[in-house]
Parts: sequence; structure tokens; C-alpha cells
Amino acid sequence: MRATAHGSTADLTRPVVSLPEPDPSAAGGLPRRTLVGDLMTREVIAVDPRTGFAAVVAALREHHHDMLPVVDPERRVLGTVCSSDLLAKLAVSALPSHASLVESRQIRALRRRAPAVNARELMTSPPLTVTTTTGAAEAALVAVRHRVHHLPVVDEQQHLTGMVCLCDLLVALHREDDDIRSEVLYLAVAHTAGVDRSTLIVDCKDGHVVLNATAALRSQAEALAERVRAVEGVVDLLDSLRWHTDDTRTPTANSRS
Repeated sequence: MRATAHGSTADLTRPVVSLPEPDPSAAGGLPRRTLVGDLMTREVIAVDPRTGFAAVVAALREHHHDMLPVVDPERRVLGTVCSSDLLAKLAVSALPSHASLVESRQIRALRRRAPAVNARELMTSPPLTVTTTTGAAEAALVAVRHRVHHLPVVDEQQHLTGMVCLCDLLVALHREDDDIRSEVLYLAVAHTAGVDRSTLIVDCKDGHVVLNATAALRSQAEALAERVRAVEGVVDLLDSLRWHTDDTRTPTANSRS
């Protein structure tokens, strides 16, 4: 029997208590997976590719957005225009009038974008988009990886149906401790977890989860810890997971029959 040493040294002032066995049939939508369709704004301002520079600036300022989708007459998303695209025209005026041979790639890109006069010339294409069935976690990965604050939401034909921003995605992380605790219990009592329910102890405070249990196999204990860390709203996991059999060790030649 071995114990893991995962997690942080979070100080939970509330004592860890053993919870009654949950009823998986009453778990509803667990494990929870928040979808973009639950978070997005449905009324979205978009511009035509022929929209002039001044009109795009006005639209961004009026609606306090950082980005506007560029759409065709059928509302299919062709690209996106963000504030930095527009500011290239302003920023380039602070550069020397003649390009230097040692200018960075970023400055050269700035000079290329500065002459744009309409949305088609300003836009980034193809656009980064998500759908209503994209998970909040997947949308967050796209946004963080590409350093964007807004993502157009499209249907299967690329028609614009909404917009989701980073602040919207934060909703997936804002959960009550009891809800997180219930989901962790739901995962722990699943048949695949192999947990001896008499050993199960779970607590959660401010998103910090404490999980103690004994599983049949080491692989089951490690998989459970990974699933718990992926629960929406979990800030940290402090686990004392044990197992009866270490099935991850490679048998040595001497141990073979």
C-alpha cells in the first residue's frame, strides 16, 4: 500500500469530514462541462468587409468591444478586426518614415498593416472561432494560446451566432464549494475509480479540494486525481490517495514465472 504526495500545502481551516455516499443516478449533469453556448453574448455587432476604417473605429468605440467579426451578407464569419489592427495606423506614425534593415518582425508587420483602409484589409483571416458546443476549457485554451480576448461563436456553416470573451469564460471557474465537493464525490464513487467507499473523505474550501481514499489499483488512484484536478472550479488538490496493488510497475526478469 502506497500513498501519493500530490497537491499543495493549502491550509483548510474547516475540518475534513467523511460524506455520505452520493446517489449517482441523481447527479444530473455531472461531471459538469460548461459550454460556450451557456456563456456567450448572442447580440453581436459585426461589420461588412467594405466597411471603412473610420466606421470600424466608431463601431469598436461605441460598443466597447476589443474585436469585431467581419461577415459576408449571409453572416458567415470571414475574419476579425481588433483594436490593435486599427492602432497600427497610429503606432506607425511614431516610427521613422523609412524602414530600417534591422527592424523586428513585429515592426515590419506594423508597417504592412498601417495602410489598410477597410475591414477586409484590416482583418485577420481565417478567424479563430468556436461553436456553442465547444467546452469552456477548450475555448479558454484557444484564447490563451492565441492571445485573444474575444472569440466569435459560429454554427456548422460558419454563420455568426454569438461572441464569447475571457470574462464570460471565467464563469466556469466560479462555483460553490458544495457543488465542487459533490462532483468530486461523484467521480470517486464511480465504478472505474475502484475506491473503497469506506475510506473516502472529501472536503472543499474556496476551491481547494482535500481528497483521501484507497483504490484497488495505483492507476485508478492516479486517474482519479487527474479527473478531480480537471473539475471546473478546482483551484488546487491536496490528496492522500492509496492503493492495494501497484499495477504501474514493470515486472523484472526475476519476478517472472
